[in-house]
Amino acid sequence: MEKRFCFSNKSVVEFCRATADDNPIHNPEVMHTQNKGVVVPGMLLFSSIASLLHGLSNDYYNYFKLVFGNVVCTNEDVELKVTTNPNNKAEKFLQAINGHDLFSTKKERSYATNTNSPLTFDLNGVTRTLKYNKKQLNVFRSISSCVNKTLSDFLFAIAYASAALFKAIREPITDVEVEINQLLDKNLNPKQVSPFYQDLEIYRPGGFEGLNSDGELQYNVNFQREVKNRLYSAKVACIQNGSVLYYSIYKLVAIPDKLILRMVKNLNATDKTSTKTGY
Repeated sequence: MEKRFCFSNKSVVEFCRATADDNPIHNPEVMHTQNKGVVVPGMLLFSSIASLLHGLSNDYYNYFKLVFGNVVCTNEDVELKVTTNPNNKAEKFLQAINGHDLFSTKKERSYATNTNSPLTFDLNGVTRTLKYNKKQLNVFRSISSCVNKTLSDFLFAIAYASAALFKAIREPITDVEVEINQLLDKNLNPKQVSPFYQDLEIYRPGGFEGLNSDGELQYNVNFQREVKNRLYSAKVACIQNGSVLYYSIYKLVAIPDKLILRMVKNLNATDKTSTKTGY
């Protein structure tokens, strides 16, 4: 199954406001001053593909592996696609195609499956609490085109984790968090680098029935150093009312800002006249 999207600046701004994502590459005012397009958040692409996936059948997928290979800008057509792995019928490939698949690399592809090998870990990190409200949930559901409230709430909790990760970096407690904070500090590091998601694994136990209209989510975040000043991992468990909603493992790589900007198309290379909104 496939569906063509073209996300507008407005939809990206509203999505970022709902998920507390203040990454400047998603901000039209910041990017347009550099003659660059506005990058569509990877979590918006994933949420839209996941909505498409679960619209195909009533199958339950409890494991997602996301690989981030490139970016797409607003006002660009992107084809979101779900296909079956010919070598493993239980796996569904998740694709975001804009000339090539943004959700793959030369070595790996993004996919969803139902695993019998749970991805779980001890909650040894620092817990950050984020409040949310009904408006955030409704805006997220509308923009991600998700008709199932329970699924939409689950996807919101995943997207909201980015805010918890950046809260950990901006308000560091552990030695590794302090190290990442100093690495990303533009005043301290003349190399001017920013974090870029390399890949993400997500496992959700059964029993999730949705979020309350207003409430808070706890994110237990445990950063680990893979390669100093270059590559880090983060084990993140999302918790509400004492129950783990999902477990996840992020791989983040520090990329020079200049390189990130080179990945983004120039403003005049995107179709600014498109009337599609993506939702």
